Amino acid sequence: MVFFKIVEKNSFWYCFFRKWLSLIFRYSYCGNFYVRGRKNVPKAGTPVMFVSNHQNGVIDALSILFAMPIRYKVVFLARADVFKKKLTAKILNFCKIMPIYRQRDGRDNLGENAAIFDESAKLIDRGYPVALFPEGQHQEGHYLGPVKKGFARIAFEAAEHNGFPDNMWIVPIGNHYEDYFMLRPQVCLSFGEPIRLSDYYEAYRENPPRAMADLAEEVQRRIGGLMLDIPDREHYALYDSLRAVVRKPICAKLKLKNYYFPDDLEADRYFAKRLRETPEEELAAVREKAEECRQGMACLKIGAREVSGRVSPLVLLLEFVALVLTFPVMLYGLCFTGLPVWLGRRQAKKMVARIKNPMLQSSFDFVLNQLIYTGAFYLVYIVLYWCFFDSALVFILLMATWVLSRMFWIDYFHYAAHVARRCRALFHFRAVSRLRPAYEYLAAWAAR
Repeated sequence: MVFFKIVEKNSFWYCFFRKWLSLIFRYSYCGNFYVRGRKNVPKAGTPVMFVSNHQNGVIDALSILFAMPIRYKVVFLARADVFKKKLTAKILNFCKIMPIYRQRDGRDNLGENAAIFDESAKLIDRGYPVALFPEGQHQEGHYLGPVKKGFARIAFEAAEHNGFPDNMWIVPIGNHYEDYFMLRPQVCLSFGEPIRLSDYYEAYRENPPRAMADLAEEVQRRIGGLMLDIPDREHYALYDSLRAVVRKPICAKLKLKNYYFPDDLEADRYFAKRLRETPEEELAAVREKAEECRQGMACLKIGAREVSGRVSPLVLLLEFVALVLTFPVMLYGLCFTGLPVWLGRRQAKKMVARIKNPMLQSSFDFVLNQLIYTGAFYLVYIVLYWCFFDSALVFILLMATWVLSRMFWIDYFHYAAHVARRCRALFHFRAVSRLRPAYEYLAAWAAR
């Protein structure tokens, strides 16, 4: 069910809610939100299609939307099974989201895509960027699935509808997340060098299926070059834990800034490249050492930082003092804003368990935690304030401190967990020392 007039409408409320949600996403949901390659985005009004990897449900679309100025009215194509109810369809169309049908939705429904493709072509022609996720589903980790040809069909139909313009572009995008399930994760979105669709016009006129396949292959290569694509699915969990262990020596080799998230992504991508280049015989030894490190760290409840460097008791003491001094601020924020966060997380986990799709945890968290529960609690705070106070200045100061302390106490717990890991590493320094030969082997392998 689609209401095309709602999708095409430029309403004040769409701009208002988009700006409001952007602030929440950037400064409350994300610990840090990095956008790279913004210069690769064509100017507003240019016929363009954005194609991205898909790993984190709704958050993937939000990161694309909020990375661009509000003058870009991006229209998204999403799985059709969420559009079944009329009210839901209207809300999604208001958010400029249209359905696209897949094989799993039934062959009888695939014919509905013709109208969607035609509308997408018209929107691109009118300067609306269209964004979609050509893998057809979100992956359950840091890897890229096969890119389907559906986006290429839409692109060529849009070009044909507009007389095959020279200035139509396909912009690849890579989404990357520090963690899919933590509160306030770091997010990095990379716009790649755009692909000029006119380079494929001649091939399309001669053999449309072949041209679509060639374009899909190029997009697969471009997106893979912007994200972390761990190649071995069989040993994915082991390699995903190993990348944090070898990140520091790789950053040193490549002269990158360690613990700066975009540079961490480059180090992780180099690590994935080493996995592809290393012969299987040597990879067997790497996996053995990696499993030794993983089991040791899990047993000691420490992280890669604690294995890669020695813990200074003086620095640890100063960190503990900082935690003690800032404890009252954390407690204030936890008392006023901790309950809605806890309720939102709890409900999100229940919904994920019900639908058996853990990769939607962040999506439910954003809606329930950031919008519904937090919004309801703040409304209660406002009502209570007007019942007991009459100073607007006090109200503004209270709201500001609630918002700031809400972000602070979450980061406080992240930092406290880091200090706790360092304490365990200091108290178990002999056990940590026994892990260092394996770490040094892995560091030498990764930094070649």
